[in-house]
Amino acid sequence: MTCAGRVAIVTGGGRGIGAAIALALAGRGADVACLATTAARAEATAAEVRTLGQKAMALGCQVEDSAQISQAFDQVRAELGTVDILVNNAGFSSPKPILEMSESDWDSHMAVNAKAVFLCAQEAARHMRAAGKGGSIVNVGSIAGANAFPNRLAYCSSKAAVHHATRVMAIEWAELGIRVNCVAPGYVLTEMVQGLVDRAIVDAEALRQRTPQRRLGTPEQVAAVVAFLASEDAGFVTGSVVMADGGWDAYGFV
Repeated sequence: MTCAGRVAIVTGGGRGIGAAIALALAGRGADVACLATTAARAEATAAEVRTLGQKAMALGCQVEDSAQISQAFDQVRAELGTVDILVNNAGFSSPKPILEMSESDWDSHMAVNAKAVFLCAQEAARHMRAAGKGGSIVNVGSIAGANAFPNRLAYCSSKAAVHHATRVMAIEWAELGIRVNCVAPGYVLTEMVQGLVDRAIVDAEALRQRTPQRRLGTPEQVAAVVAFLASEDAGFVTGSVVMADGGWDAYGFV
């Protein structure tokens, strides 16, 4: 499984799953541009990529802003070359009961989790089409895109949009040689999940018991699935939503 000679962009690449994805791709030979809300937040990941012998960039980009996305892609092309791989990993979650949600709560989730996937994928596909050599886009969804969770209306809705957008992109861009897939993680021990645990919004032990494997995932395990889908080993895989959740989605008995 190799990504040698490829150029990848990873959004939300400053920490957690995004950082693990950047390192997984670099470990397989890709040069990586790490995008975060500020370049400083992505620099640590970029520095780690360089220790693996690959070129790296740290870029600040609001991924819900088309102008900033276009500028970031142009910078990557100028410094690293045409983008071959895009991983739409940036995400946002702020659980709240529906009756307490504001319009801005809804809009924030949709902007970062859904609109940004559309805008970044569209920009990547334009670059890939112009280069004429295809490419791979991997969107990061969630078990919340296929399962209902209380107090997470906006998050669940936005991730469901990512899952379905993946399928539409895949069939529309297949003729361009662009594969589009989605990885839907279950509960992974990241800073975001730890924050929910610390605020008593979720119970870590209850999550472990609900997961058939009786454990939470790691960022590296999710990153390995993303790296496979990005590589040519997955050359006949497109339009798939791959659950990386320890069996959560398959387990229908409570």
